[in-house]
Amino acid sequence: MYEDVITTCWSIREVNKNLQDRESMESYSISYLKKACMHLSGILAAGEGQDEEIEVVDRAGKATRFTVGEVAEMLKETKKIIEFNLIDHVDDWARSKAKNG
Repeated sequence: MYEDVITTCWSIREVNKNLQDRESMESYSISYLKKACMHLSGILAAGEGQDEEIEVVDRAGKATRFTVGEVAEMLKETKKIIEFNLIDHVDDWARSKAKNG
């Protein structure tokens, strides 16, 4: 599961990074990002450890802990993804789990 999360996070970041370079692909890229975040949400929702917590830091620098299940739901909302920089935090969490697992 962790490798799938890491790969999906990488893909989301790459498409997001290249979004500015490809105006003609903008609608396709945005559609892809939405689908990829929904896919990531599904991976987290289907995985074990729904009560395990992921620490996220909002734009104001305030750290908060959310369960994996809560983060899976938050990944369905663009505002939450941006507000909490969820992709990076989920990626960091998955990398630490993969390394320790």
